[in-house]
Amino acid sequence: MNIFLLPYTWARHLAMGLWCGGAGLLAWWSVLTLVVWFNADWPPNWDGPVLMCAIAGAVSVASILGESLLRRLPIWKVATMVGIASAVSVGFTLLWVSLWVHLLAPVVFGALAGGAHAEDAGDPTLVSLTYRLGAFAMGGLSSGTAALVVRRFVEPVSHLFGGVASGLLGGLVWYILCTSGAFYQDLYIAGAGLGLTWGLCFGLLTWSIPDDLYAGWVRVMTGGRYGRRIPIDALDGGPKERFVGHFPRGLDLFLPVEEGVLEMHLSVTVDAKRRFTARGLSLYPIQVLRFLERVDLRYDPRRPAPLETELSSGDRIRIGDGTVESELEFLLLPREEV
Repeated sequence: MNIFLLPYTWARHLAMGLWCGGAGLLAWWSVLTLVVWFNADWPPNWDGPVLMCAIAGAVSVASILGESLLRRLPIWKVATMVGIASAVSVGFTLLWVSLWVHLLAPVVFGALAGGAHAEDAGDPTLVSLTYRLGAFAMGGLSSGTAALVVRRFVEPVSHLFGGVASGLLGGLVWYILCTSGAFYQDLYIAGAGLGLTWGLCFGLLTWSIPDDLYAGWVRVMTGGRYGRRIPIDALDGGPKERFVGHFPRGLDLFLPVEEGVLEMHLSVTVDAKRRFTARGLSLYPIQVLRFLERVDLRYDPRRPAPLETELSSGDRIRIGDGTVESELEFLLLPREEV
């Protein structure tokens, strides 16, 4: 996964889902290869636990590996995190699924209808969402727990509930592909749907690409300094303010006076919570342009502080009175962009 290929648009939220979905599909393909090509010899009642362990381990490892690659972590640290995620997810899935199949499901369904369902609940060859629902939920919970442990218990609700939801949705797709007449009724294809759905939902619900991987920039869009850009973020990640104008010394972005810019015309700030704002420092026109909105930031001397507005990626800042103007663009780019 490459941060350069993930622009700051709404589509970046889909990246981890597609990444983890591909990992779940690869896990299904690996298990299928062991069964078909290498004639893996395990008891029939192990087919389900092996597939669920493979998918749970693959999606949790993919989530951790994707974050590690985006943050450019050292290889030894990545290997440690991946090892912990795989051990926790596979171990917990094997434990909880085995407990459900051999202990909890027979007890729960044995108490219903006078125990008539106890034998069906333990039958590994029976394609039934009712009897396997708990196993899917516990498998999803195990994959969420693994990612949560590696991330040091940050956002536990997203990881745990997102993991359970992904396991349940994967189980639902598996059951539909197994039994619905509208689809190709094949257990192998159903396993592919299980891995893809499980990974896709896990990536979308548990961890998304954070804003701290991106840095704010101001780029000149007009005049003789077209394409010139400056970073807004401070090197230490703290608050910072960048000044724009034609004062000869001390400004972060110099624009010539012939382009309608005063000595100190505008500033762009970022705070500790990574909120970007534009501040008007001049009596002359300053407008922030975005979709269906224009914000006038010219300085009002009757106010105790300059006017400001929060910036989003793609906002344009127009400086000047209409006859001579300069235009800037605020962008969020991958932090490693140079």
